[in-house]
Amino acid sequence: MDWDRIRIFLAVARAGQLLGAAQQLGLNHATVGRQLTALEEEVGAKLVERQTQGCTLTTAGETLLKSAER
Repeated sequence: MDWDRIRIFLAVARAGQLLGAAQQLGLNHATVGRQLTALEEEVGAKLVERQTQGCTLTTAGETLLKSAER
């Protein structure tokens, strides 16, 4: 598992949006989106529901968040 993608996932989970996470990490929001999609493909599950108002974690995302924060 790519730990840089986990770092990006954590930023998205905490910020609640791709743009906020991108600004926090000093990355382009498109890069954050691509890395999040790649992580979802790697783990074989959708981690966030992307909406116009931001992102919410799925059940799989909540599970990964708990593991990643440890």
